[in-house]
Amino acid sequence: MTDMSAGRVNVTLEAMKQVASDEQLELRAEQITSKEAFQASLEAMVNPFARKMQPKRKTKAEQFGRVSRALQKGDKSESLEKIEQFKEKATDFERKNPELKAKILVLLRDQIKPGMSKEEILKKVQDFYQDVSLADEAFEYLEETAEGDLLQEVREARASLNDSHGREIAAGRNIGDLARQTENIGTPTSLRDLYRDITGNPREPNNLFQELSNLYSFKDLQKVIKFLFHALGTDMKAKGPSIPRGMLHRLMTETRTLQAILGVYRFFKGRMALMEKLFAQEGLKLPQRLNFELMAKQFMTLTGERYPSPDKVLKLAEKLGIEKWIIAKIIVFSQMRDAIREVAINQIYKSLQHRDELFQALIEALEDLEEDWEEEEEDEENEGDDEWEEEEESDDKKKK
Repeated sequence: MTDMSAGRVNVTLEAMKQVASDEQLELRAEQITSKEAFQASLEAMVNPFARKMQPKRKTKAEQFGRVSRALQKGDKSESLEKIEQFKEKATDFERKNPELKAKILVLLRDQIKPGMSKEEILKKVQDFYQDVSLADEAFEYLEETAEGDLLQEVREARASLNDSHGREIAAGRNIGDLARQTENIGTPTSLRDLYRDITGNPREPNNLFQELSNLYSFKDLQKVIKFLFHALGTDMKAKGPSIPRGMLHRLMTETRTLQAILGVYRFFKGRMALMEKLFAQEGLKLPQRLNFELMAKQFMTLTGERYPSPDKVLKLAEKLGIEKWIIAKIIVFSQMRDAIREVAINQIYKSLQHRDELFQALIEALEDLEEDWEEEEEDEENEGDDEWEEEEESDDKKKK
């Protein structure tokens, strides 16, 4: 499959995921509605006194039948008019944010009844929208379609949501358009969740990169880091950033470090052909698991060591799958030695001294390996000499 074909498949899969997500939301909304209707009918069946407790029409009221029917027609007409207004508002919201499907908003509005408490309203909205940013936008819709006491309860419910999740809501809404425009690395909600997590729980760039590299391939990592960089800039420019602008600026600097770490990946990707050739010269086949991504990850693990040493370098051999072959270790660690001086100093290393300590640890590890390799070659030569001498002695005995 070509890269272009794979790209089309990715786009198709992402579209299918989005359609499935929308269908699940619609189904859940309909299930909520159906469940409540079923419970109401069940209560009427189980409670035989329910019907008896309903107020009966008085005989005098029959005298005003025409008036009552006229009023009912008026109420029905007014109700239909409100429903149309709800639909129009819902369509406007969907136009602004395609994630807010008009049909779902109307179903939600139908569930919000006069007399409901703010807690009941909040629970109802969260049943429909687990993403707090979408839930906050749904509250906007409810505020524009409610009135009187119900409007007050809706406002208080929304205030409660913002008290609990203000930062997450602001982050999600500030980068909403960007999340919807970013393709092939996740749904808008998953991208908002990623951004909320990174801005809400800052960690060292090396640790963050390790987490991201476990979640995404190298190709997708480039897109994810680009998304994060643009998201931080968008959040910073917003009227109400989700976190202080100073912290956003620091996170942008750390995102540049992530971009520098990508440079480490590119370096090892460019060395794979050379490594394969060197392995072949020694009669070895490059292990299948030893790819540039694994090399880069282990190199970054080494740069994260506060006190690097030759022993810590040599321990990487097992994780790289080359612990059985001395020459393989020499080839691989030589590439890491070269990488030390090739990658960005300020973003990768804690200091210039830290870089030099890493370089020295690799040099000493390589010296130890080269000594072991020389000893192994000498042993092989000695074994060869011994075999030759034994053959000579055997030939001499036969001649005698």
